[in-house]
Amino acid sequence: MFGSSSRPYPLRKSRHILRDRYRWYEQHGHVLDNELLLRVEKILGDLDQATCQGDRKEADRLARELESIKDIEPVKTKTGYFAEIILALIVALSIATVVRQVWFEPYKIPTGSMRPTFEEQDHLIVSKTAFGINVPLRTAHFYFDPDLVQRGGVVIWSGEGIDLPDTDTIYFWLFPGKKRYIKRCMGLPGDALYFYGGKIYGVDASGQDVTAELNRDGMEKLDYVPFNTFEGRITANKLARETPMYQVLFRHMNKALGRFNLSAYGSGDGEIFVNDEWTKEDPSAAGQRHNTPQVYSDFLGIRNYAMARVLTKEQVKSYTDVDAKNLEEAALYLELRHNPNLTDPKPRAVATQNGGVRVLLTPYVAMIPLHERHLDALADSLYTTRFVVKSGHATSWQIEGSRLHSGSPELPGVPDGTYEFYYGKGYEMGWGGSRTELPSDHPLYSRDPANLQLLFNLGVEFNTAFNPWSADQVAYPSRYAYFRDGDLYVMGSKVYKKDDPTLQYFVDQEVQRQTKASGNNVYVPFVDQGPPLNEDGSIDIELIRASGVIVPDNHYLVLGDNHARSADSRTFGFVPEQNIQGAPSYIIWPMGERFGSPNQGAMPWITLPKLIVWLLVGLAIVLWALHDRKQMREP
Repeated sequence: MFGSSSRPYPLRKSRHILRDRYRWYEQHGHVLDNELLLRVEKILGDLDQATCQGDRKEADRLARELESIKDIEPVKTKTGYFAEIILALIVALSIATVVRQVWFEPYKIPTGSMRPTFEEQDHLIVSKTAFGINVPLRTAHFYFDPDLVQRGGVVIWSGEGIDLPDTDTIYFWLFPGKKRYIKRCMGLPGDALYFYGGKIYGVDASGQDVTAELNRDGMEKLDYVPFNTFEGRITANKLARETPMYQVLFRHMNKALGRFNLSAYGSGDGEIFVNDEWTKEDPSAAGQRHNTPQVYSDFLGIRNYAMARVLTKEQVKSYTDVDAKNLEEAALYLELRHNPNLTDPKPRAVATQNGGVRVLLTPYVAMIPLHERHLDALADSLYTTRFVVKSGHATSWQIEGSRLHSGSPELPGVPDGTYEFYYGKGYEMGWGGSRTELPSDHPLYSRDPANLQLLFNLGVEFNTAFNPWSADQVAYPSRYAYFRDGDLYVMGSKVYKKDDPTLQYFVDQEVQRQTKASGNNVYVPFVDQGPPLNEDGSIDIELIRASGVIVPDNHYLVLGDNHARSADSRTFGFVPEQNIQGAPSYIIWPMGERFGSPNQGAMPWITLPKLIVWLLVGLAIVLWALHDRKQMREP
């Protein structure tokens, strides 16, 4: 008896066998002799009745009997078989693409721009219904609820129309699309934002203080800097064909804040863009608090931040104008470049290593000693992105492969491997982004001043071009310092407390330098300017709206948690509403303390976009089940 020696076929498989043989019968049944034809017709009819009645055992017997008749076995051609596979693949990939565009998507972090919230090689599940319903393969929405976008929340957005290189991608090697990026939303439409002390202060379009939302729980260790470099994004336009003079624009948030007319002799006056028009800088007002910008460094809170580098005393003498005689004796010194302007000192044009010319602002320079307690504080706060060591040389980790180059620094004695530092702890990276903390005797942990200077000055880029080598040096590491409530922070950590004698002496010296400066020798001190608050502690709305950044309607300001290595709104500007595509839901790899819901604020479980998509998915499943049931029941 057929089927007695094995497990019965499921009804669906028996039905599939029936359909295959019935198609063959319709096309080729006439070639059978009468006896076999009658037998086949009877089996087909009985099998049809058995599957419709749900008689699995009888259907199994009849299906196997049909399979045993070799004369009616369908034979697929290679072309037909190949076409069937291609069709199935196209349908499957189309469904997968729609699911990834509209419902959820696996996502792999390629860079360190969102450290420490997301690290290189983290695997995420991204919800595409966090804020709306996306149009598949287009940067648009069927529906979008702007009230669901939170300040301080993480968003996924499309690169279409954004001033970024290489935004095109292909889904499943078949469907063209745009790359998705991940950043933290720090400004909603109409918000005015100002940077101080590694934090962002802001008011919304109605003047309500939203600072608490920009510094929510879980963001204590994140700090934000209003620029990548003082110059921002530089563009130079020739003023006339017959003259070698150029107009150089300095852009932040993709908006020109300052300009300088540069001739072969470096002549020209600096102008800043205030109240929708260009106006001369007032260098005598630098370092003072204004409710209308007077100098370039007034914008965004730039004056509250310094770019930092660590020097030896000999390097201070060789590469800076600071009088080393007035410095305390110390193992190393922290160079603070601060308060850039367009007037005095004027911007300078310097030759780059590739033979080009770059226009740089000339900030003021201050120097503060790094005693042993300060070096320990720096070591305890050291962070890098991921870097690779090969044969005693290092280079930054790249997802497409890390290669040593002419700027690769030497790290003698460090075993080959992939490493990273965060909050002073060193880790060796394993497969897929897993990591193991380094033993305390690892050579990277050396507290030797030379080792600390090297790791600090290499920045997050791990390139020797940032090491001090010239007074006219172009490249400086992405290391920043700022005051917060009287304390001096470096790499996001408090290195000099307000009652530290070294810091107190430094501030006194800065004030004296300003007092002694006269005439053309203006000096703006690097001291704590204080947060943008009024005397009663309320938010200074006028200052923030005049000097901060205002987010345009239907746009969002997005920043990377790792300000030192992030291409974000500081360079390309604001993200249009239609580009917002979703938010990360879970970190699914690597396993460990960051596994699960990421640091992004509480996301509502039930929203209208989620309900709509889940209802549509549920409806599709029900319709498919009903269709399948109908197919099983119909003769």
